[in-house]
Amino acid sequence: MASSSGSVTATTVNGTSRITGLSSGIDVDSIVEQLMAANKSKLNRLKQKEQLATWRQESYREIISNIQQFQSKYFDLTSSSSIISKKTFQAFAVTSSSAAVTASSTGSAAAGTHSVSVSQLATAASMTTSGRFSGDITGTSAADYTAAAGKSFAITLDGTKYTVTLDSDSTDIADVQAAVDAAVGTGKVTVTEDGGYLTMAAVEGSGVQKLTLSAPATGASALGSLGLTAGQSNRISTALTLAELAESMATAFTFDDDQVEFSINGVSFSFDKDTTLSSMISTINQSDAGVTMAYNELTDQLTLTANSTGAGNMLNVSENGSTFLAAALGTTTAGTDARLTIDGVSLTRSSNTVTVEGVTYTLNQVTSGSDTATVTLTQDVDAIYNNISSFVTAYNELIATINTALSEKYDSDYPPLTEDQEAEMSESEIEKWNTKAKTGLLASDSTLKSMLTSIRSALMSSVADLNLSRIGITTGTYDEQGKLYINEDTLKEAIQSEPEAIANLFAQSSTTHSGTSTVRSLNAGQRSVRYSEEGLGYRIYDILSDYVSTLRDSSGNKGKLLEKAGIENDTTESDNSLSDQLTELKKRIEKEEDRLEALSERLYSQYTSLETYISTMNSQLSALASYVSDS
Repeated sequence: MASSSGSVTATTVNGTSRITGLSSGIDVDSIVEQLMAANKSKLNRLKQKEQLATWRQESYREIISNIQQFQSKYFDLTSSSSIISKKTFQAFAVTSSSAAVTASSTGSAAAGTHSVSVSQLATAASMTTSGRFSGDITGTSAADYTAAAGKSFAITLDGTKYTVTLDSDSTDIADVQAAVDAAVGTGKVTVTEDGGYLTMAAVEGSGVQKLTLSAPATGASALGSLGLTAGQSNRISTALTLAELAESMATAFTFDDDQVEFSINGVSFSFDKDTTLSSMISTINQSDAGVTMAYNELTDQLTLTANSTGAGNMLNVSENGSTFLAAALGTTTAGTDARLTIDGVSLTRSSNTVTVEGVTYTLNQVTSGSDTATVTLTQDVDAIYNNISSFVTAYNELIATINTALSEKYDSDYPPLTEDQEAEMSESEIEKWNTKAKTGLLASDSTLKSMLTSIRSALMSSVADLNLSRIGITTGTYDEQGKLYINEDTLKEAIQSEPEAIANLFAQSSTTHSGTSTVRSLNAGQRSVRYSEEGLGYRIYDILSDYVSTLRDSSGNKGKLLEKAGIENDTTESDNSLSDQLTELKKRIEKEEDRLEALSERLYSQYTSLETYISTMNSQLSALASYVSDS
């Protein structure tokens, strides 16, 4: 609220009245603002320290994230690029001389040749419709040939539509057959009569599968006169309800109190008359019965097949009261086991996928006596080389990022900007300034330097008298700070000649203290034993864990970098040294802001008193002058 009287202006700020008029001729606001600016230097320094600590934490977290991504790709046993998994160094090119058998390798395979013959494939137990599932097209009333004479109807054969036109003098079934033959060709569709009711069917062996009736495009329809209906077909639709299906199937079935109830492999099912066939199929397939039901329109058969192959009781079906399964699935075929011979050893398996000594064989067909498959596994030198090369490239990129952060110089001429400074600058100027201000925040950081030194030392160590330099991987010059180089020819030759030794060089694990998480709970002596027994991959993994692991060690600490800067989605996000420092700085900033606020209030209070006194004096002088003048 503000009010004025003469040359005095009163303002209320935060409940305190301030008089900032010009009775004294003094610009109070300007003076207070200048005095406050002179007293904000400490606050600005604290905020700059806070900003630097925030930026430093962000820099650490970016490096931590890079390390963890590197660790996840190359030091996770489940990763296809893992250098602590021997599978990475046991890649094989697998070929087969016969399409009857294909093969692939696992981590425990070995180079070599295997002969495979197949005398029987594994099959799944199944139940299938005996004959056809759908009924033929049958009239629902007796045909009136005289009424149908001269009229037409359409018939679609496997997607092709024909128009059948009856002669105007048609009088019997022979005339209908002649009209059908004239339209679609002879030997495709037969028309028969039973008690005046017509039946249309595809001629067996003709290749015709699906027939569907419909009204003609133009003119009067003969279907009603013939006792037939548009839409009738010799193939059921899965959209039919069970009630409709009972009238359309080749073999009729009955309900039990309007229900179809049965059990498949111990799972009970119950469907009412209004359930569609597609809904029944979906319910069965999504259940725990371990079977698949399907309708094949081409063969016109419903099938129920066990999901697992092999001999044995894989398909146990029973029905209660209703007769749907008996009508729909009249033929049962037992499952069979696969029978094969590998390198002269006879095997029986329930599946067509068989794994023996690290090689997975897929059986596709039975082999003849001379068609024995020869499966050959050869060391895939290129695949192993590419895995090692990928690791080296990623390692070089990681240490380059860290070394850049360590070698950057911090320029004290570019401290974080104050709010007042930013107010006088453009966004691009602020961005350029901040880029320089953030440079060198991790310069010569002892924690990062220690980590890199440990990793370089581990990479140069030997495992069973083998080291990286012997297989063609060397470090660059001193100023390249640990960068690795690969001699492709030397490395490929080593992979070819001693693949097992190279696998051990990288992926050998400790026998005394095995595992990945184990290292966090070991003491110094145990760590020394573990180090001596493991390959380079595990040694580097252990070092990285010391710095970025989210697991606590025997002293209750997480990784050193996490303890220092923390990382998101972990307890260290707020529980770390830099966060503690930021919390302390925030307290000091709040305290300083309170001090400055109190100072501002005190200054305004003093000037308010001065203005009030001067205003009063001016009023008295004016009154005195007026009195003297009147007298």
